[in-house]
Amino acid sequence: MNKNHFLAIFAMVFITAVWGITFEMVQDALSHAPPFIFASLRFGIAFVLGVVYLNKSSFKINNHELKGGLLCGVVLCLGYAFQNFGLWEESNLYIASSSSTSAFITSISVILVPIFLHITGLQKISNQIWIIVILAMIGLFVLLDPFNGNLVGGDIITFGCAVSFAIHVIFQDMYLRKNVDILKIFLVQVFFVSIFSIICSLIFEGIEVFSTQIFTSDVIIALFITGVIATFIGLILMLWAQKILSATETAILLSLEPLFAALFAVFYAGNHLGISGWLGGLIIILSVMTSGFIPSANKK
Repeated sequence: MNKNHFLAIFAMVFITAVWGITFEMVQDALSHAPPFIFASLRFGIAFVLGVVYLNKSSFKINNHELKGGLLCGVVLCLGYAFQNFGLWEESNLYIASSSSTSAFITSISVILVPIFLHITGLQKISNQIWIIVILAMIGLFVLLDPFNGNLVGGDIITFGCAVSFAIHVIFQDMYLRKNVDILKIFLVQVFFVSIFSIICSLIFEGIEVFSTQIFTSDVIIALFITGVIATFIGLILMLWAQKILSATETAILLSLEPLFAALFAVFYAGNHLGISGWLGGLIIILSVMTSGFIPSANKK
């Protein structure tokens, strides 16, 4: 494992830690701000920060950056729409998913990435990687025990998030192999996510939801954490890391996200994590550590 590969893994671990602690935060915020409004503000903040950071004289986007950013932006928007609606407790049409179940279902993308790559022939997945991916999924299931109750509507909606995030990882991997600038493809992505979210909000949520009343302390804190740290910093770091890591290895590292969510709930929310939870976390960590030492997991 060379230095850049190690740093890429470290960056992904940091990102998953940040994303892991946002599940409870986002669910609280969605009790005040509807899903599409929240997403448009979150990604709008990230876009503004990206524009400020980018040297305006170099703001020229090539076809790969535009097309890749658009495709990634569409599936990313779908992913967060499915996830947010799955967590939305204000809906009268279905019961919302719990944060732990949402984290587990979202992490199904861990196994969907190699499945999609195998089906499409984009990448040959070694037997060792299949074993690691399956171990990670077992660890996630043991950690979260997601279906100790009945399957609810929010759980089914959240599965769309797992599919979207898996496709997003693959699309990013495809376009990062081309001549693209990380910050520019990031800007195109978050711009389209923000615009699509505004349009969807007008269609599905109505113009009346655009009110200053949604800006409660929970929403403001959640927007700062998700907009600045989880999206602006997090997505740029993920793009950089994916230039070094394979799509499958990225997916395996993303299995740490619900582990960090569970640990955050233990240390800050006072939740109890039993023996099975700690065992599941250990299995996930071992699978992630093992993936870093298998050559076929790395980007060629």
